[in-house]
Amino acid sequence: MHLIFNKRNIAVTAGLTSTLILTLAPSASANWQSFISNATAGFESSRWEDEHYSEVRFKNCTQVYATGKYVKVALWEDNFASPDTNHGTKTYTNCFNGEDAVSAGEWTGLPLDGYYFRLQDTEGGLLDVDVVYVDTSQAD
Repeated sequence: MHLIFNKRNIAVTAGLTSTLILTLAPSASANWQSFISNATAGFESSRWEDEHYSEVRFKNCTQVYATGKYVKVALWEDNFASPDTNHGTKTYTNCFNGEDAVSAGEWTGLPLDGYYFRLQDTEGGLLDVDVVYVDTSQAD
């Protein structure tokens, strides 16, 4: 049995390997902003790479079908080879108090890794957040 390798096969293999590595790597970004629409408990954010500190801010929260006005937000470490690590949950209430109202949670002492937040509890409702802001710099 003879294996024939040519430049094309090697290039395709290298390209697929690079794509796989980029797909598995956490997205490295400093601060970023987004929104949430019609989310329920279990919703997960985009991933980011961080070390030492992350803050997640919600501005102008509303809920449909909820019995109260709060949302529980947990910061998770995106572990590649083992189960993800929960770094704690914060309860957000202030962001429901008007258009400019903000709730924020801070997590410190984080190891260098990929992170995301997960909505742990939305009071059984659908959550909308006009502005979600992730801050990875404790200096500001």
